[in-house]
Amino acid sequence: MLRLPRCLAAPVLIAGLVAGCGGGDEPTAETPVSTDPPEISQPAERPVWFSSLELAEKSLDKGQLDAVSEQLEVAEKALSEAGKSEPALEGQVRLKELKVQLASARTAERERQAEEKEQRRAARLAEATELSQAGKLDEATQALEDVLAMTPTAVQRDAVRKLKDGIETHRAARRRLGSWMKMLGSKTRSEVRAAQNQLRRDPDTALPLLIEAVRTPEKPVLVRNTLEMLRRLRRPEVAIPEMVGVLRRPGQQANWPDAVRELSQLKDPGAGPLLLKLLRDAKPPEQRAAALAALAEIPDPPAETLLVLLPVLHADGAALEPALQAAHTAMTRHAQQDLVALRGLPGNIPAESQQLLARLPERLKQLAALTGDQQTAVANAARGLAVVVGVIEPGPLKNVKVVSAVAEAEEGPAAAVLDGKWTSTESTTMWRHPLGKPGTIILDLGSERTVSAVRVWNFNQQGGAHRGWKEVDVFVSNSRSDLTPESSGVVPPAPGADDTPDFSTVFPVELVRGRYVILKARSLWQSDAYSGLSEVQVIGY
Repeated sequence: MLRLPRCLAAPVLIAGLVAGCGGGDEPTAETPVSTDPPEISQPAERPVWFSSLELAEKSLDKGQLDAVSEQLEVAEKALSEAGKSEPALEGQVRLKELKVQLASARTAERERQAEEKEQRRAARLAEATELSQAGKLDEATQALEDVLAMTPTAVQRDAVRKLKDGIETHRAARRRLGSWMKMLGSKTRSEVRAAQNQLRRDPDTALPLLIEAVRTPEKPVLVRNTLEMLRRLRRPEVAIPEMVGVLRRPGQQANWPDAVRELSQLKDPGAGPLLLKLLRDAKPPEQRAAALAALAEIPDPPAETLLVLLPVLHADGAALEPALQAAHTAMTRHAQQDLVALRGLPGNIPAESQQLLARLPERLKQLAALTGDQQTAVANAARGLAVVVGVIEPGPLKNVKVVSAVAEAEEGPAAAVLDGKWTSTESTTMWRHPLGKPGTIILDLGSERTVSAVRVWNFNQQGGAHRGWKEVDVFVSNSRSDLTPESSGVVPPAPGADDTPDFSTVFPVELVRGRYVILKARSLWQSDAYSGLSEVQVIGY
């Protein structure tokens, strides 16, 4: 704060002071004592420049820069008229200091305004991009005009030009592919297929229209068909964010199952981090369940997925079953089975999470023991995760059926491989098939299950054990077609006798989920009219 120079402070006359100031002498008759009250001098009037500088300081503190400039002009004029007295010289010094501070404040203000303007330009440019992708081309064009009106940088002008070109391309695509996009929203499957085939011929032109369509909440049929189309285009860098985007929008809840299905079929990495962020942000239980369902099916759940899911795994509710499935996928992907050594998990695990991890095995055992129709899904999912962490051993699956076999003999039906009789040499307890085609048998598990192994007992005919299979491929799939074998190996010949020790061969499978188990013979021990197997057992949960 500006201080008044000492020379401008008002002196005060003290009562009792007399001329000469001689000390303690008593008044004499020759020295009359005054009875009038002492005179007090008035403060000297402050100069104009001082008041102006003081006001300038206050205005500077408030950020009123124009007011500061006005007060400094007044002070400068007054100081020039005050001459070179000591107070005026001190005022000149303070005037220069305030001018420097004002210049600095104006520079900062210009920088702030420029930054705000840059932020407005960038925000409007980003808005134009979003509007263009959403198909709101007129609004996007207006946003670009606003950017041009705010003195954009060269980079921003280039971005505006590219966006305008893209908008014109989008408009042209609407004119050219508009009829196919309308057909894509049809409920008739043949029309949808025709539209998809046409759009796939020009994917670069179709993509903006597909993105626009997939963000249309009022047309769920169009969104469902467009999600499928995005997957078929094999552009995961575009398809994955749009599929997760559908899950993010509450207005598109009707299409959440479609987005989960397409993500699970895409099989390309990239969705994991997006889904985990969605899970953290989601509030409606249905949205959390959808994010969990997708996390359970994708190939790249992040390593920290289990840590994020721990509170859900320890709470009852609708999210429990999909959370168990998602945890199963993440733990098997990252080899996180050892909850003691914490292998595969991120470092620096919070103490609370470590406590939940320590309690997880017992929690899984309790859930796996649940009974009742409403608890079946939770119990099955918990049992699978309990197998992963080693607190429950997988066992033979029940209710398995034979749905297909290359052929079978009347006295040796294919269903015999599931009768539980592997020690007998009776022909009716074994499956027998001719050699016209490679031996193949397909087992139906009843629903999608997790397979950890397949146990095979070879053809146990007395005097005909050489007719058994030799090299075998094992497939696990949700379809009845064999693609890539999950396991392969050699099945030794059976002993060809009754009541022998267990002669089965186990084909380990790395916890593959699927509904169908396919066994296919690649070779036989000896070609001799027919071949077959005694017993097959699927191990899993």
